[in-house]
Amino acid sequence: MSSPLVERLEEVAGPALRAVARYDRDGIEITYERPDVAEKETVIERIHDELVLQELGREYLEHLFQVGRWHCTMHRFERAVCIHYARGEFSGAFVSIDSGADVDLDRIADACHQHAD
Repeated sequence: MSSPLVERLEEVAGPALRAVARYDRDGIEITYERPDVAEKETVIERIHDELVLQELGREYLEHLFQVGRWHCTMHRFERAVCIHYARGEFSGAFVSIDSGADVDLDRIADACHQHAD
């Protein structure tokens, strides 16, 4: 099952798109996984816990930097870039793309902003 967010991310990231998930306070749902990513063991519940914990610091970061509302955080690893896009109070999207891919991260964040509902 595809969603407007997954469709837009596929346009932006192409074959570099690894995974997409949506979450809220109660849980997380994987909405897309590339076949090679789906084969590996996933610790999705622990990822969910981390996403919720990151949002606990939102108010502090907004006050510290004083540049507006916090939208997303990016973590770059050896094999993947993981983007946490906060949509509302303890809800948002998690997107993973291949490290080193020629993908415009601003366009990824914009896609999450437009379609993460």
